Amino acid sequence: MFAARVEAADTARQLEELGRSFERVAVDVVDAGVRAAEKAARGTALWKDRSGGTRGSIRGEVSGLSGKVSAGRAARFLELGTGPHVIRGNPILRFEVGGAVFFRRSVRHPGTRPRPFMAEAAHIGEMAMRLEAEVRLSQFARSAR
Repeated sequence: MFAARVEAADTARQLEELGRSFERVAVDVVDAGVRAAEKAARGTALWKDRSGGTRGSIRGEVSGLSGKVSAGRAARFLELGTGPHVIRGNPILRFEVGGAVFFRRSVRHPGTRPRPFMAEAAHIGEMAMRLEAEVRLSQFARSAR
């Protein structure tokens, strides 16, 4: 009798290497998304920067297959806005309105509208990840031919 042998060892090794390749590509895709989101957050025009502190606090980091972009300082207030509130001086507030200088112990602030720059950055990061994944997968498909 004649028999044909089918060995799976080579195929298993090839599939393992393919899995490692896909994981490396996935990490690169996440990195591209984080870099795009970080750049978008820093470059936003949704708010005017006075001190540079909030823009300077924006940082992106990738850890394996996940990534994040964070921002400190006033980012929470910019992103979510604020309700009306009282601002108290320590001991006194000085501010200008229309060129006139005022001094007060406290003022009633009307609040601020949300400026969702981080949500916008997350959306841009997701789009960048999709684009990078498409590019990488098409490169992979061309090289597999």
